[in-house]
Amino acid sequence: MIVQEKQYFCQLLASFFYPPDQELLKQIHERTLWTLFEKYFEPVGGQKDILRGFLKEEGSENLLQDLLDEYDRLFSGLSKESTSLVESFYKRWTEDPRCSLPFASERGYLMGDSALHLLEIYRQCGLEIYEAFKGCPDHIGMELEFLSYLYQWATDVESKMFIEDHLNWIPLLKEELHHRDPHPFYVSALEVLTLFLNRERERLEGR
Repeated sequence: MIVQEKQYFCQLLASFFYPPDQELLKQIHERTLWTLFEKYFEPVGGQKDILRGFLKEEGSENLLQDLLDEYDRLFSGLSKESTSLVESFYKRWTEDPRCSLPFASERGYLMGDSALHLLEIYRQCGLEIYEAFKGCPDHIGMELEFLSYLYQWATDVESKMFIEDHLNWIPLLKEELHHRDPHPFYVSALEVLTLFLNRERERLEGR
């Protein structure tokens, strides 16, 4: 993929982890997502089964509402089935041995080391955070948008470092979602994200 394609790819992947909207529905109805990802993955033998979540299923007449309900169930944080889309949640709150807070070495909290690190990076880059993500700057959508930014303005070394430091928790998210019986769309979204990141790691390995 050329740089512009990777930028677009990351922006598209980021959109999958925000509340679904009419634009997403249109891309599913018109098979835009299926066509794009089929083309991307076919050169390495094709993995079309993981793309089925990007196709409209029979009997799914109100797909947008179905996806909105599923997003709310999975990611709203308001139910027992909720799964976090925030990096800090999956990592120790801090690696600082001087921190005396009782939960310092625990997981499951927001605004941990990864969030503070990203806030500083965003500041240095002159980037502003969406108001909705001020309390979770390490949300997966924000991280993928920033990776898109890096592809445009930074070096491969910096992109590799960001992937290694801030997108290494995706397998934990996949494991969490696996136990929630997610809608096929979110299964496909995470599978495609995983394949993209793995391919980028391989490409950047020698950099």
